[in-house]
Amino acid sequence: MRTSRSALLALLSLSSPLASSAAAAAAAAASTAAFAPPSSSSSRTTAPPLRRRRTTPTRFAPSSFGLFAEGGESSSSSSSSSSSSDCGDCGGGDGAPAESAASPPAAEAADADADADAEKKKKVAAVVVPDLLEPYPPAADPLYPVRGPIGRNDFVISREGEPTKDELSNENLHRILKIQCTDLEVNTLVWKCLGYRFDPDAERWNADGCFPNWREKYPTPPDLIGMRRIYSKEIDQPSLKSNQSLVRSVPVDNKQSLKTHLRPLGFTGYKYAELTPNKTRRAQCANWLLYYREELFGYTVEELRERRRLKKEAEEEAERKRREEEGGGDAKEEWKPPVKEVF
Repeated sequence: MRTSRSALLALLSLSSPLASSAAAAAAAAASTAAFAPPSSSSSRTTAPPLRRRRTTPTRFAPSSFGLFAEGGESSSSSSSSSSSSDCGDCGGGDGAPAESAASPPAAEAADADADADAEKKKKVAAVVVPDLLEPYPPAADPLYPVRGPIGRNDFVISREGEPTKDELSNENLHRILKIQCTDLEVNTLVWKCLGYRFDPDAERWNADGCFPNWREKYPTPPDLIGMRRIYSKEIDQPSLKSNQSLVRSVPVDNKQSLKTHLRPLGFTGYKYAELTPNKTRRAQCANWLLYYREELFGYTVEELRERRRLKKEAEEEAERKRREEEGGGDAKEEWKPPVKEVF
């Protein structure tokens, strides 16, 4: 009895490892069977195997750039070479991707702003910048019109005496437009032509020889240019008004004297963008000086009045003949701008 019990215990101790091994083998077999493809003899319908979808190279923005893949593992050398050949966004031999050809909206907006700025700079560069003159404080001195320096450069001018032909030559007047003389020199020449005469002993300008209409309005010579070059209303208003009075005294037929007489010297007019108050008033003074030279220079006031009377009669006779040719006296008269002649 004892022998059979010992044999039984020995048998159990030997069979226990075998049982464990058998159980492990059975589990492995079951696992293999679960993942193995079904046999052809099976009557069950099986689904087709999954296939990888072939994709074309996709372009990404630099901020979200990944790998350019095409239908397989990105680590494949063939896929990398294919992507490099098909896509212009890949880098050189180091495999680093270059910037994308399609810029993001922010980059496009920045490019547009840069183009707009460049175009704006081109337009600004094309604009003519006026030659702005700085204020000239010495002209505020009350004695500057009688003591200020004149005649030190090529501009022909003398403070004393009558105006001369050299002072009224085309070359000399052209220097006014080219700003090759001072504002005081321009004023001095116009004052002499208006009839003011300088008394060196008293150091003052005398208006006895001025044209009557002008002398009544301006008993002392006005600043026709604005020699201080300060264009506030309080300071510049008298100069502006006197210059306008000078311009109104020029007849219509003489308004374009600058181009008529100074074109051979190269003067073709000013561009609007380059005009300044100083340049404009210089041109108006030069135009008046040409009118004075052509129409008033060398005549007395009495002779000028007689010439004006004869000219007016000739114009009236021409107007009468024009009306007769048009077949009646109801024809409208041609409008002419008012002219306030200095004499």
